[in-house]
Amino acid sequence: MEKKQVVVIGAGFAGLAAAALLAKKGVAVLVLEESSGPGGRARVVLKDGYTLEYGAHSFRYAEKSSAAQILDALGAKADWLKEGHRSWMIKGRELFPLPGGSEKLAEDQKKFFHRPEIEKVKNSVAKLILEPPEKWHRKSLADFCGEVLKDEKALLLVRLMGLQLMEPDPARLSAGELIMHLRRAYDAGVNSAQLKGSSKVLIDKMASAILENRGEIKYRTAGLALNIEKGRVVSVDTTEGELAPEALVYAGGMHQLFRIAGAEHFPDRWVRKLKRLEPVSGVAIDFGLREKISELKGWLVEPELGMMGKFPSNLDPGLAPEGKQLSSWLIMMPWEKVLDPEATRLSIHKLRSTIKRVFPDFFALAEWERLLALPVIDGAALSARQSLPERPALQAPSVGNLFFAGDSVSVPGASGEIALRSGIEVSEKCAEFLSGE
Repeated sequence: MEKKQVVVIGAGFAGLAAAALLAKKGVAVLVLEESSGPGGRARVVLKDGYTLEYGAHSFRYAEKSSAAQILDALGAKADWLKEGHRSWMIKGRELFPLPGGSEKLAEDQKKFFHRPEIEKVKNSVAKLILEPPEKWHRKSLADFCGEVLKDEKALLLVRLMGLQLMEPDPARLSAGELIMHLRRAYDAGVNSAQLKGSSKVLIDKMASAILENRGEIKYRTAGLALNIEKGRVVSVDTTEGELAPEALVYAGGMHQLFRIAGAEHFPDRWVRKLKRLEPVSGVAIDFGLREKISELKGWLVEPELGMMGKFPSNLDPGLAPEGKQLSSWLIMMPWEKVLDPEATRLSIHKLRSTIKRVFPDFFALAEWERLLALPVIDGAALSARQSLPERPALQAPSVGNLFFAGDSVSVPGASGEIALRSGIEVSEKCAEFLSGE
């Protein structure tokens, strides 16, 4: 049995971040990844001169993000392309400007939202952001601003706000999660941004930092079973043999933990909570367009369908060949329906029909498209039932040397920000644990 200081299972955002930061501290790290390369659900694909994220993607908080903190710790600088431009709501065949954004609107610009409903939502949000998040984590946004939602247009504005956290339903979205997000976005001066050159810049830097600091990454190697005795992981069975780690960081999907670890080693209540985790799910389609069809740099959103899209190459021209354009779209679906062929077909039809209504020539200009059915976009929807205090902690109960990282654990943020923040925090916890061994 080969002894290792730390074994990390999974080379997605969270696993790479934890491993890179531990390796930087001088910890001997081995990362196991069952696919052929790094990135996990954040992996980047190069296709015909285009650079494709794993569906429509942004980083929260730009220079104030966990990605920026990690890159800084690894001695790299990021070029953030901030998405502070005007975003648009899709309504039928038209695009209506959303309140906010840095671009000025012409006086004759058509508007869907007017002062009364904007003021209603603005006043409600102003009150919400002053509330202590812990008071509202387990309550929905509708619990806080139910009266506002009686106005149809105000409800649409609230759904649009919820889409920032991938949960447009105010009856589900955790009010506490929204408070934390709005405060951080205000502090950062931006909700989200693109990393110039795509997530590949971050993924490659984290992977190289592991190797440069005498760590290892083994691709096409899966963790098969955790052998737990007396509250401790004593060994890991892998497709390449058995390992004996001092500490283990599990950075795979939390919904898959019990495929490799016996549920009997953990408290029953914790097991039940983990098995109930509900991810954000949906269908994504990327398109390579032979000509530019739009100069818009902000998001295009259809709040009633839970649909959003953008033209990433408008902000970062390097993502598409010269004169061409990359367009990425997403429509959310209940997780249990993503693998239902008929439900997926219907969602794809809605997405494509919506795009065609707004851009009639879009599909005539499409050179190719890439369709992804995504059972897990984010590991846990930010509902009141799955808010910060309800998600699993970074250290396992009852198993002292087992740690968790990923986008469904109990750290603040949303989507990839949770994964990267968990990598930072679990590296600190794991290092502290090792120093006390």
